[in-house]
This record gives sequence, C-alpha cells and structure tokens, in this order.
Amino acid sequence: MKWEEARKIYVNKWILFESTDVHSEDGKRIVDELSVINVFDEGKEALREYAQKHKKDKNREMYVYHTKNEKLFIEERTWIGVRKNG
Repeated sequence: MKWEEARKIYVNKWILFESTDVHSEDGKRIVDELSVINVFDEGKEALREYAQKHKKDKNREMYVYHTKNEKLFIEERTWIGVRKNG
C-alpha cells in the first residue's frame, strides 16, 4: 500500500508499518510500499509495540508515523561507535 492510501484508510491515527519497497535518496528513506502492522490512537502504544517487535527482529524495517503527515519524512542516520554485546 502507498502512504497516501494508508492516510485515507487510517485517518488521524498512529500506524506501525513495515517498509516492503524502500530506497535511499539524498540521505532519506523513500518508502514506495508499506504494510500496516497495527493502528493506534496513542503514539506511546505504537512505540511500545515497535520496541517489542524490533527487539525480536532487528532486520525488519519498521516505522511509527502519524497519518496527519502528508508525506513520510524518514531521515537516514549513520551510527558511529562501538556496540557492547551483553
């Protein structure tokens, strides 16, 4: 589904979605297609579920975004540093 479709279906909601077709352009992630995982009234609930799902599988590209936003704006971040396991 496209972001525009999700906005029409889930008016004024927080959605947790997975990118199914995405690419990088000028330091941004451009989501061409997405799959809605869940819909929420409260952002905290959406972030809580995101954290649970991300903890189980860090390879999935998931985002939480509010449908009041006309466009998806997802800035890429470069992580620098050492991660300690354990």
